[in-house]
Amino acid sequence: MKKLSSMLLVLPTLLLFSWCGKVVDTSIISTGSVQWFTTSYIVGNSPVSQKALYGTVIADSIKTVLTNRGGILDYIDCQPGKHVYKDTIIAKITPNADDMTYQNSAIQLSTLQEQLTNLTTVYSLTEDTFSLQKDILQDQYDNNIQLIFNLDTSTDYSASSMEAQQQLLDQQYASVKTAKSIDLNKMQTSISTAYKQYMIMIKDSLKKVNDVFDSSLSVSDKNSQLKQQVLSEYTRLYNQTSDTMTASQFSQYLSDVSDLMTLAASSITATTPSGSLPQASSAGLSIDGLYTIYTTLSTTLLWTKSAFDGVAASYDTVKNTYNTQLKTASINTNNFQDNTAKSTALQLDNQKANMQLAQKTLQTQLSSADDNQQIQLASLKNQVLTLKQNIAVLSNSLAWEVLYAGVDGVVKMRAIGEDNKVAPNTLLCQIMPTNPGNLSLQIFSYQKIPLGTKVSISNDQWQFLGTWALIYEYPYKDPTTQNYIYEIPVIKFPLKENEKVLVTSSQFADQNQLWIPLQYISPRLEGNLVRRKVWSWTQNIYVTLWNIDDSYVQVLSWLTLWDEIVQ
Repeated sequence: MKKLSSMLLVLPTLLLFSWCGKVVDTSIISTGSVQWFTTSYIVGNSPVSQKALYGTVIADSIKTVLTNRGGILDYIDCQPGKHVYKDTIIAKITPNADDMTYQNSAIQLSTLQEQLTNLTTVYSLTEDTFSLQKDILQDQYDNNIQLIFNLDTSTDYSASSMEAQQQLLDQQYASVKTAKSIDLNKMQTSISTAYKQYMIMIKDSLKKVNDVFDSSLSVSDKNSQLKQQVLSEYTRLYNQTSDTMTASQFSQYLSDVSDLMTLAASSITATTPSGSLPQASSAGLSIDGLYTIYTTLSTTLLWTKSAFDGVAASYDTVKNTYNTQLKTASINTNNFQDNTAKSTALQLDNQKANMQLAQKTLQTQLSSADDNQQIQLASLKNQVLTLKQNIAVLSNSLAWEVLYAGVDGVVKMRAIGEDNKVAPNTLLCQIMPTNPGNLSLQIFSYQKIPLGTKVSISNDQWQFLGTWALIYEYPYKDPTTQNYIYEIPVIKFPLKENEKVLVTSSQFADQNQLWIPLQYISPRLEGNLVRRKVWSWTQNIYVTLWNIDDSYVQVLSWLTLWDEIVQ
């Protein structure tokens, strides 16, 4: 899913959904002569969305078996006159390792898997850092509660207690100083761990540049000056490699290495294919493969920079908070000179007021830490999910393909000869169904669906007809809508040829995500508005949106589980 920008302007026309959060109230509200309906919705975190599809009933007069992908025809069994059943295997196709498309896909798969490993590391370190930051803020908050309690118990301002009160102020200063040292050391350890992990990634990236550009390969022969820029920048960055950079220096260094990867990718495209550096190859280096590697590394390093900047900013926030507390405690201690009860009481009251103000600041920081963690981790999580989806698609394209007859019948003709190489959309054979009156169901989807997926079928009167598995995918898309086409052969329910049906497939969302129906979002110039119910009144809040899934949208901030929202 891509990030939401103007996606709220698009609504699918046919949508069916069920969810753990459900509409809980429907009522009519009257104002004068005007009436309107309002509904409320309980925010859920584990939706089961029904992805809405549509289908058309067709007659099985002739069943055509075509390939969905190219490759080597490893097995085929479709001799004319042969009796087959719907689950008879007609052909098996293995990928052709010599094909350029296969080689490019293999390179991309390897690169995406490496990128997923790096991004998973970034996610883990970011999650640990945010968790540590929140623990430290909570420690400060709890420590202040104890300090305020100590101030409340210091009610005796007689001369005999002056020394004890002075000691109390000294103890408070020492307590804050100790807490600062412990918490900043924890954060420094977290930053050092992230630094070491990211430096390994950087050194590996630089090595991938040096191995290619400092070799005998004719890299960038169309633009030799560009190659020299890459080598010059590589040398500069390699010489800057250090384990003692400041946070700002390391952030800039990550950005510079990312720029180097982009420059290396540009240089690779200015290379003429040769025997030692072909356009594409699964056996070794290639122009296409190196371009994919460098552009992927550039993107990953930018993600890493963003994560590290967040870690460094958290450290500064905690440090500044402690410095403010130490300054306040120091002023209170140094000003404790007037031994009158009235003066002492005033100082302690002022100190208590300052501590209470600090508590409000910490409460705001704790709330902000939760929001920042949710937004940044959601961004990384969506990037991880996107990579996993791309890896799954590429892995599927490099795997075997098994083609079934799809109907009970007799093979009418075999179209392919002895050549064992096939291209996508190659006709293998045609089958005459045993019962020409059999009906099949063509299903159309704007997204790709794995074969074997269970789908539910209903007629246009919403009558449930049954659940079947998708067992066949057409090797081409619908020319008008560009939808993917799937088929369920030999349907048994009472439908007519060309009749339209409703099809749904269940998809499960992440347990930690919050999703609400799209109609509860009101786009405004200042943001996306949601009306949250608070007791007997409603509160207008502007939420941060992320993904959209047909008629549901993912919310990142300002809503929590079990909130009630209204239209």
